[in-house]
Amino acid sequence: MSTEVRASYTDSFGHAFDAKGRITVPAEWRQPSFEASLFVLPSSDKCLKVYPASWLGRLQEDVSRLKSADKKRKGVEDLATTAQSATFDTQGRIMVKEKLREGAGLKKNAVLVGRLDHFQIWDKAVWEKKDTARMTVEEALSAIGL
Repeated sequence: MSTEVRASYTDSFGHAFDAKGRITVPAEWRQPSFEASLFVLPSSDKCLKVYPASWLGRLQEDVSRLKSADKKRKGVEDLATTAQSATFDTQGRIMVKEKLREGAGLKKNAVLVGRLDHFQIWDKAVWEKKDTARMTVEEALSAIGL
């Protein structure tokens, strides 16, 4: 097991998109231990998933081992056509393309939700309707067999 310490996206934050499609990323997630280069990806969960560039780099390494005709490789290549790179502006915002926002049903108000190795962007009204039961640390550790 690796003992490498990684920055983890935790907590949730309400923010709003501006007229140009920019949204503020929480200051906690912009600290030096977090990556400044991100990728925004569509999700079947009707939200956007935002991963640090190193995650995509690891995915590229895995894909490079597959033959060019492999269906798994083709699937990841198709995903790349929908991915958007993003970096922080001077005010800590990232710009999210309109087609990605529309595909996830994102309107003005959003919630950024930490998911350890990535974060998600949800429409605020959709997020508030989700059953997000609070889990204790004991329940979470038990669920993964620890």
